[in-house]
Amino acid sequence: MSIPTPAVPPLPIPELTEQELTHEVLLDSEVFWGNHYDWLKERGYLLRPRYRPGWVSSWVGSNKWRGGCEDFQALQIYKFNLDATRLSDGMPVMLRRPDPPSRSNEVKITQVFSSASIDRRNHCAPIYETISLPEPDPGERNSVVIMPFLVEWNEPEFETVGEVVDFCTQVFEGLEYIHSLNVAHNDAKFDNIMMDWSPLYAHAPHPFRTSLRRDWSGPSSPRSRTLYPVKYYFIDWDLSELHDRSASTPIRVPPGYGGDQSVPEFQRNELCDPFAVDVYCLGNVFRTKLIEGDIYCSPRRNVDFLKGLISDMTHDDPAKRPTMSQVVTRFEKIRKGLWWWKLRSRVSDKNVPLLLHWLYSPIHWAVQLSYIVRRIPAIPDYTRNSYHGISEV
Repeated sequence: MSIPTPAVPPLPIPELTEQELTHEVLLDSEVFWGNHYDWLKERGYLLRPRYRPGWVSSWVGSNKWRGGCEDFQALQIYKFNLDATRLSDGMPVMLRRPDPPSRSNEVKITQVFSSASIDRRNHCAPIYETISLPEPDPGERNSVVIMPFLVEWNEPEFETVGEVVDFCTQVFEGLEYIHSLNVAHNDAKFDNIMMDWSPLYAHAPHPFRTSLRRDWSGPSSPRSRTLYPVKYYFIDWDLSELHDRSASTPIRVPPGYGGDQSVPEFQRNELCDPFAVDVYCLGNVFRTKLIEGDIYCSPRRNVDFLKGLISDMTHDDPAKRPTMSQVVTRFEKIRKGLWWWKLRSRVSDKNVPLLLHWLYSPIHWAVQLSYIVRRIPAIPDYTRNSYHGISEV
């Protein structure tokens, strides 16, 4: 039996001063990045102006609204992650200070993915480079890993069933791949799925406000996923575990880990099969973000074809949930059974009156007809992109 190291509870966030509340000084979570601005620049990575030595907030002493200034954008929760620009080619990247081995197996898990053979099912965010800090870190976070800059998978919203089908295909096979390496993600919730920004946006979006360009020079309007297919990625390995699945004893771990606390086993406070928990958590993403909705997302029309599979993935009894290999096989059959008109149907907000849905339908189908004439596939395929913004090597 393999039991993951219990997560260390996060340190309490200190009460913010008036200057910190107004973002006129770096937050406690940002001090590390400000102190390493020059070192990171020497290593080829440029942070945004807020972290530059001697930075003074641009709105102080002016009539500017501070919330409308780029250098106001900061969040206390992003202590170990920050975006940057790769100086060699101007591409945005994400920097992360990974957990030390004494805290989690994050580094070990990323090495498992990087050493694995190339597989089309691999949807784990790649690591470009790992650089060591110039001095020992008191928290033992002695390195910075460089990863692609990614954006949330559900912004912009899906326009067609075909786009939803593509998303399902990629994330189902992505988690199947992770499990095939005997790794349990252990936090397969909605915000640990991301997507490549480069097909959808002509200009890199800002990490905090994707409606604006990263350089704050104007709007950054997304394009159609059908015309510009994207690749989806899993992130966040600090809770992940590598298990020995060859043993005769079933793998069971204590409950309560990860961000989705609705897992039935957690509610019953019983030992868990971590792979079955992963299946539930991913199924719950589809249940809450597409089928039933939640306080942040409205339920969507035309996604009923997912109900049976998602119901099984989120079954109260973990023994009755399918494995991810079974999920992939079942979804492939579902996918093959969808007619072209269904794939091109609109995925609209169920909370919007049906009359408005039908009033917009002629415009939607006019666009879809133009795609048919141009032989644009109903199900996007990112592998046909002529340009990949994210390098996998």
